[in-house]
Amino acid sequence: MLRPDRSTRRGVAALVAVLAAVLAPARAAHASPEDVLGFGARASAMGATGAAVAEGYEAVYANPALLSLARERRLTLGLAGAIFDLRAGGRRLSYAPLRGSVIGAAVPVPFGGALEDRVTIGLGFFTPFDVVVRGRILYPETPQFPIADRTQSVAVQAALGASIGHGVRMGGGFAALAALSGSVTVATDASGRVGTLVEDTLVASYAPILGASYDLGAYRIGATFRGELVGRFNVVIHADELGGLTVPPLHIAGIAQYDPAQIALEVARVGGPWKVAIGATYKRWSDYPGPVEATVRCPEVDPETGEPFAGSCAAPGPADPGYSDTVVARAGVERSLALRPGATAHVRGGAFFEPSPAPEQTGASNLYDNARVALSLGYGLALAAPLPRLTLDVFTEVQLLLPRAHHKQDGGAGAGAAGGVVHTRGVLVAGGTTLGVVF
Repeated sequence: MLRPDRSTRRGVAALVAVLAAVLAPARAAHASPEDVLGFGARASAMGATGAAVAEGYEAVYANPALLSLARERRLTLGLAGAIFDLRAGGRRLSYAPLRGSVIGAAVPVPFGGALEDRVTIGLGFFTPFDVVVRGRILYPETPQFPIADRTQSVAVQAALGASIGHGVRMGGGFAALAALSGSVTVATDASGRVGTLVEDTLVASYAPILGASYDLGAYRIGATFRGELVGRFNVVIHADELGGLTVPPLHIAGIAQYDPAQIALEVARVGGPWKVAIGATYKRWSDYPGPVEATVRCPEVDPETGEPFAGSCAAPGPADPGYSDTVVARAGVERSLALRPGATAHVRGGAFFEPSPAPEQTGASNLYDNARVALSLGYGLALAAPLPRLTLDVFTEVQLLLPRAHHKQDGGAGAGAAGGVVHTRGVLVAGGTTLGVVF
């Protein structure tokens, strides 16, 4: 029987240690919180609407065309957060609360002539206090709710909006998300000692945001397109010179965050003290490839010929998660009340219903997702001359994950299953406040 020499055994041990460290599950995975909660205190209070009623910095995500409504430079700072009570099989799953800061700015471009008061630049940021981006890929048998993971990431948006005239406005921008790329090299040095070299780079992925609106008297129609936003991580492990041990490059790769391509359509009454918005958002979840990617991949170049690899290799990819497209119905309302000269109060409310794109978990996999009903409330106070030119907005939002039953097949009962059925449900509670100042 062949016995590996000492350096080979040390190389195997080192490779196993590296794999264990890389594959060990982190505390949470991430995604853009604006897709789950809405972006900005006013929009979140109005059922995450905005394609036809967004104002100020919130329009960079809701509809960049509406940035052109801003007539003064305004900086907004605030706080937002959320807590989760998510249950599967009668057991509460632990998820850390979301806590982060909000920064927004709307800056009209001081053009003259025909472009005067027509073009505005907007910026919007949401930054969790303790992370930039995290990713975890747990065993599929582990009960988990991706909805909680999808709120824990930095959100960055920038856009420009312009008034074309005759009630037509157009705008465009982008959303950005952090992604991770890196490598781990395991090798023996001249002395026979095994070591590792780790290199990683934080990069950005981008998706376009395009919007248009049309004003018709007291009413407005708004439409927004948001491109697919994918936050991938890919760490390649190379094992070289391990005493004759040959190990192919291993890819620890997956998708830490995914926002599907979507189109939002909205109709709103925007004239007078009452503002009412009704709309729907189509989300193309059927393009979602799933959270994991192949570990062993075919080489791009044939090592023998130097030509592009044209053969076949044993590199099967993960199964299609079977997600389906969804349509989210939204409604929001705002009532403005004059308190005194220079002071106006705004009372807000909203709701939305979002179906689940995920299929029923009938096998060993336990990646749970439920349809959600959300109710939101908010209050705003806007001050103008002769008072200091400030705005204060607060909101609270409750999302109910409607009860769902997952009928497990033989061999896939899952933890907490009773009679082959796992019941899932939950509650998400969010809230926040922002303060805006003219500068």
